[in-house]
Amino acid sequence: MNRQIKKYIISIILIFLTDNCFSETGYEECLLKAIANSTPTDSVKNLQDKCLSAKKETKKNETILVEIPAEDNTSVEKRHAVETIAEELPFLLAPHKSNYILPVTYNSSINEKPFEDENLNLDKAEVKFQFSVKSRIVKGLFDGVGDLWFGYTNLSFWQAYNTSNSSSFRETNHEPEFFMDFHPNIDFGGWKTNLIRIGGSHQSNGNSNSRSRSWNRIYAMVTAEQDNWFFSVKPWYRIPESKKDSPNDTHGDDNPDIYKYAGYGDLLAYYKLDENTIGLTFRNNLSSNNKSGIQLDWTFPLKDKLRGYVQYYNGYDESLIDYNASVNRIGIGVMFSDIL
Repeated sequence: MNRQIKKYIISIILIFLTDNCFSETGYEECLLKAIANSTPTDSVKNLQDKCLSAKKETKKNETILVEIPAEDNTSVEKRHAVETIAEELPFLLAPHKSNYILPVTYNSSINEKPFEDENLNLDKAEVKFQFSVKSRIVKGLFDGVGDLWFGYTNLSFWQAYNTSNSSSFRETNHEPEFFMDFHPNIDFGGWKTNLIRIGGSHQSNGNSNSRSRSWNRIYAMVTAEQDNWFFSVKPWYRIPESKKDSPNDTHGDDNPDIYKYAGYGDLLAYYKLDENTIGLTFRNNLSSNNKSGIQLDWTFPLKDKLRGYVQYYNGYDESLIDYNASVNRIGIGVMFSDIL
């Protein structure tokens, strides 16, 4: 058999047997060109070494090109673009709601009623943090316009400085949810709607008996942006549960009156001022016996992508254990991923 043909056959076999060569089209092209231009004294090993050296040098100097959203794109568009790029990774957990830790918070009206039987003597100072991630399950449903996601949010209140009570966690809320995201790109009078979300969530504090709190909701969310303003409206409907036969019954509704305090949805408003973000979260029961909860946020740059965070909460439904108790909390810490 002709020596040149032997080189071609051996090289093609090596391409399919060498782990580093799968899908390395640049290396394959280099090797095939090297064989075509080789002389009778060139060995296959020498040709491979040359192409491997060229591949390493190219990889060392290569720049990964991604489509960066334009500055005038909305916050939703920018975040959606980043998520689209990142989904090429084999496994991705993207930020969902904001992720933060407030090492120092002070609640002037801490709710001790649920813990009266244990005489815990709760501290008004505690750590508050939130961890929230999501992962896309299916992309391009409904003729390519909808994406199915799974999200999980953990909101915790930690009595870290209360050493007399073993620095225990006072409350932890778990919220898994499934939701569909649609990106309609609607422009109405200068306001852009780039996200419509429909989903369902379960929220629980994992406790039992008198401290058990949970509910299930279906919801819809619509966003609107213009210039430095961002708004979202999220109405929800609570899925009814059966009544308890007794307070200690393990089956049935733990908090049948939660809608009187948590209301029927929330409104988010954010304003970007240079590199600062000012935020407002508001919920209300829309009743003559008016109950509401309001959260004010201020985030500002610290270092790289880390942001300083000041949070103030006043009113009901800061957490499930406090859904029917009005709290007054101020906290300072850092935010790892903003909602925008």
